[in-house]
Amino acid sequence: MAADQQTAAQAASSPKKTAVIVVHGMGEPRPMETLWGVVDALWSDNPAIQPRHEIYSKPDSITGSFELHRVTTSNAELEGGRAKRVDFFEFYWAHLMTGNTVKSVTSWLGGLLFRNPATVPRQLLAPWLLGLTAFVVVGASVILASLPKALQTLPAPFRLPAETYTVAGIVAFLFGIGATRWLAPVAGDAARYLSATPDNIAARQKIREAGVDLLQKLHASQRYDRIIVLGHSLGSVIAYDVLSLAWGRIEAQALSAVHVAKSPVMKALAALELAAGDLRHAPAGNHAAARAAYRATQRTYQAELAAAAPTIWLVSDFVSVGSPLSKAHVLLAATPEALERKKALREAASCPPWLEADDADKRRYRFSYPLARAARIPHFAAVFAPVVWTNIYFPSVAIVFGDLISGPVAPRLGRGIRDVALKIGAPVFRHLDYWKDPKHSPPHPWIVALRRAVNLQLTPED
Repeated sequence: MAADQQTAAQAASSPKKTAVIVVHGMGEPRPMETLWGVVDALWSDNPAIQPRHEIYSKPDSITGSFELHRVTTSNAELEGGRAKRVDFFEFYWAHLMTGNTVKSVTSWLGGLLFRNPATVPRQLLAPWLLGLTAFVVVGASVILASLPKALQTLPAPFRLPAETYTVAGIVAFLFGIGATRWLAPVAGDAARYLSATPDNIAARQKIREAGVDLLQKLHASQRYDRIIVLGHSLGSVIAYDVLSLAWGRIEAQALSAVHVAKSPVMKALAALELAAGDLRHAPAGNHAAARAAYRATQRTYQAELAAAAPTIWLVSDFVSVGSPLSKAHVLLAATPEALERKKALREAASCPPWLEADDADKRRYRFSYPLARAARIPHFAAVFAPVVWTNIYFPSVAIVFGDLISGPVAPRLGRGIRDVALKIGAPVFRHLDYWKDPKHSPPHPWIVALRRAVNLQLTPED
């Protein structure tokens, strides 16, 4: 037997583990920096993990990067008390997004700020006005600093002392330094990834390809029976794209082989479609029970799919924290109407998946095809059929407190998403606090929410 075949056989016969993929946010973090914070919050400092646990940092052959390690654990009581190990991976993408420029940021911000006020969502109106004002003030400062003599020809109310121009020049200079040191490295990631302009296509392609490749390698390794994806900030957008693209790459023949008429997988899919229709048509503001039923049925479908086709799809959960996907109607599309069209065209995955057939009178719902057959497969944008999505966020208060970047995602991308709002507590910026201070006893609400969302024990939701 060849060495690679022997390794594959050993992996297939070994006890299966859970894989957790952490996708970091913007700002050029160092490799493993985000991962260790998440590992401490979910495992090392989690008293619910029993018996007391150990972790090991091992060379990682899955991601293919010598800068990264796989953090693996000893056995603990997970998923109904079953002894199981967890492997934590970081999907590190910052090195694929080098070369950010102030020009790319200002161009992106200009597109967001200089728009018809009617296209600005109401909840974003205050930040939009503040950003527009700041943009104009900075621009005016640059002009004042560079053209003081020319401005002396303006009417008297606009003729200012020479010292004013000096101050304006200093402000513009400091802004330039800040733009070079912070704006380009941090906001540049978002500007380039979220803008499908020719200059950015190559970086977007590399990042997505690397993410899909990581998922495919984890499936092919045959070491796991469950994969959880956790994305922070811009990393949640990247994770959303990677999951959607990876699902879309599954060959229809492979799905058809397990979605046989009257099979456990097909029965679970049919039940999930009914739950999706019930959730879609539940009264506004009174759909919590329908959402809980949908998510429970997702678990059943995912378990049946993973058991029948373990090398096809094992991702059970997507957890987004501090996610800008709450502004999907601005960042992924120009208007709310444009986002709805993208979902209807299957260009943007929704949860539940967009229905191919929707007949509330006959309770005939389908996000699978062929519509009339007993054996069907989910469409290529139905990644949130088997994947349960939980979104955790700090609300924004007075723009600067809490987390302006995040917010509820369900209103934009589907009722099947469970939005978990956290109290901001002290009036501070909270975007980096989702796994902060995990040793605190009792645990902070954000740590509790993160552990429940990742759900290593696979306990039923409240």
